[in-house]
Amino acid sequence: MHTNIMGFNFQPAYYRQLFATITVNLVSFSFGIYTGWTAMVTPLLKDPERTPLENYMTENSISWACSWGSLSAILGTFFWGLLADKFGRKVTGHLTMVPYLISWVILLGVKTETALMVSRFLGGLGASGAAINNPMYVGEISDAHMKDGLGSLFILMYNFGVLYVYVCGIFAGYDMLNIACLAVSVLFVIAWCYAPESPVFLIQRGDMEGAKKALKWLRGKESDKEVEEELDAMTHRGDRLTTAKWSDYLEKGTLKALLIGAVFQAGTQLSGINIILMYTVEIFQESGSALSPVMCTMFVGVVQVIGSVLAVLTVKLAGRKFFLILTYTATAVALITIGWCFDAQRTDHSATTGWLPVLSMSLHVIAFSMGLGMVPYIIYTEIFPANVRNMCMSALMFWNNALGFGIVKAYPHVSESIHISGCFWLLGSACLAVVPFTYFFVPETKDKSFEAIQRKLLLWFPDLQRRSTGDRCAVAVITLPMECNKVVVVNATSGHNVYIENDQTRYAEP
Repeated sequence: MHTNIMGFNFQPAYYRQLFATITVNLVSFSFGIYTGWTAMVTPLLKDPERTPLENYMTENSISWACSWGSLSAILGTFFWGLLADKFGRKVTGHLTMVPYLISWVILLGVKTETALMVSRFLGGLGASGAAINNPMYVGEISDAHMKDGLGSLFILMYNFGVLYVYVCGIFAGYDMLNIACLAVSVLFVIAWCYAPESPVFLIQRGDMEGAKKALKWLRGKESDKEVEEELDAMTHRGDRLTTAKWSDYLEKGTLKALLIGAVFQAGTQLSGINIILMYTVEIFQESGSALSPVMCTMFVGVVQVIGSVLAVLTVKLAGRKFFLILTYTATAVALITIGWCFDAQRTDHSATTGWLPVLSMSLHVIAFSMGLGMVPYIIYTEIFPANVRNMCMSALMFWNNALGFGIVKAYPHVSESIHISGCFWLLGSACLAVVPFTYFFVPETKDKSFEAIQRKLLLWFPDLQRRSTGDRCAVAVITLPMECNKVVVVNATSGHNVYIENDQTRYAEP
């Protein structure tokens, strides 16, 4: 007897997968805390009378505090993927929380601007680790029917972290706020001890008994026979058994997947999400809204969590491309509207924009949570072969954090040069530019097999070409002797050669 809710098949065994996913995403929760922390303390740190530090901070210092994390996250991309491959997802999970633990202790013990900068730098290391290790771990432990729902918990937990720090920042002082942040890190260290290692990693290490044990726990099975079929499927995926060679990274499908990821990560940063979450209070102060900036900030945090819950509920209802196109368009509309609010305030300082800034910001964070902030990370687990996934994810996170650092650091200066309204209009235009790219260039991956996705990645305009060929694709079924280890099939429509060699499928253009 079981129920099926929002894509989760709630047999008792699946609570274990949910437990493991929520636990690893306590690091994502801490990432959200880290991101939203500056929004709540910036007015305090800039006030000479109320600052908890030895000296108040300038606008330039605040911009460095907001951007140090992206800079250190760039460094993290060089080693988190390597650590996950060398020591496993579980050890790496522990290590991703260490920077947060240290950073909160520093903030509690040392009240100087230098100490604050060091803590912000350390937090960025944990952020890049979460972005690389968490989606990979969840993708590898999830049952096929739960993969979408569990994958969407990354952004949900992140948004809960943002809301958590917003609420604590309203009702708690500086030190109590940092203690509340530290408590989450301690909770993770305890809970993570009870989560299993990824079966995929154990297979890659040749530990078949360990993989079988982890899979039995995750699937709630008692005997080896009950998990043998899934274990065999994992074992016979060649990309999970072999160590990646340089030629694997130069495969056309892998290169196209990297290009797709690079555009999506650029879209994530150019959506202005870090600017909005780190400068929320100040943005509302300058937008002309008659409402309290602090209460508006908390309202946006609540709406952001609601958007994440909606994402979990709806992620299985439509394709990946639908969600991306819809949410990039909505984000662009929200950014352009917010820019108009700033422009109206510049034109007439007495003008009030009422609820419009709050509604626009709410639309932005809902769209981010339901699509562009979540769906790309699900897609990455589907388009990259397992043996190259770690390094490709590290490369994408390097690009993501380099852009993030540049955008957050440049934001105050760009706002001065072209006004804050022009800054938001630029960000909105960038989001609109991703829409046609997604429609024409990105293959639909929902409910598609790994092999089908890899075939689509060989086409420049995959879904359009698929529709144009219709049902004219020839299919041949050939029975071969067991000793035959190589077959070449030519697709009658596209002319692509499909090589099936030693149980591994490879694709090449004619």
